[in-house]
Amino acid sequence: MTQIEPYGPVRYCLVCDDEVVETAVRICCPPPHLIETFPLDGLVSENLELSDIGREIIGCARTAEAVLISWRFDLAPMINTLCFHVRRHQSAPVIALVRGGQEDTVAAIAAGADDAMTFPLYPPLLHARTLAYRRLADAARHSIQDNEAGSTPTHPPRHDVLQFGPLRLDRTAHRFYVNGEEVELTPREFTLLEYLIEHHDTLLTRDQILGKVWGINFDTGTNMVDVYMYFLRRKLEARGIKKMIQTVRGRGYRLVLPESAGR
Repeated sequence: MTQIEPYGPVRYCLVCDDEVVETAVRICCPPPHLIETFPLDGLVSENLELSDIGREIIGCARTAEAVLISWRFDLAPMINTLCFHVRRHQSAPVIALVRGGQEDTVAAIAAGADDAMTFPLYPPLLHARTLAYRRLADAARHSIQDNEAGSTPTHPPRHDVLQFGPLRLDRTAHRFYVNGEEVELTPREFTLLEYLIEHHDTLLTRDQILGKVWGINFDTGTNMVDVYMYFLRRKLEARGIKKMIQTVRGRGYRLVLPESAGR
């Protein structure tokens, strides 16, 4: 049998509202490992930005071995938001803890998790996966630094912008504005809205959206597209934009421009 090299105590950031899951994690990773727990609900504030709790998790992630999230499909966009901010700060990998089948694993990774694991957790495997993530992250960071060091100054690029009514999507700067006010989107939300704007006034089926935005060309067994559309709608409605994303019952979605918004 292959011997696994021992490692010292590690600190995990656990995002979880389920006592059963928390207990299972603590049993699998007993002292001297340290488990710091945060609630799963309330990751974003009322205006759909990262909440105070979310920022506390980011702070914990800077020194944690990994961020463990108890997977809940209904909170997929919120988890996606947290994953986006953790990755932005080059913090720990986000590993979803799933209790369902392969569909849950696919959905969790598609939502932004770096990896997914089922119970019972095996600490050496968890540690090995975090090391693998950090190797990839370091390699990517060094590649970017090498490219920047070898590049020559050029004129600032002209921005590639998509405009549809009050919505302005700057693809060059990867920024989004509603009536001139910047709204923060995660990469997945950005890609989803970009696809909708590119094909405005056109019916897009759930399969088309799933293939283009997530790169998934099979039935995941989930309503992932519907959940993300709901979350994107909430962000637009928080800025006074309503009924731009239409649901075509049984078919898909269409982005339209209400007459009140003007073209």
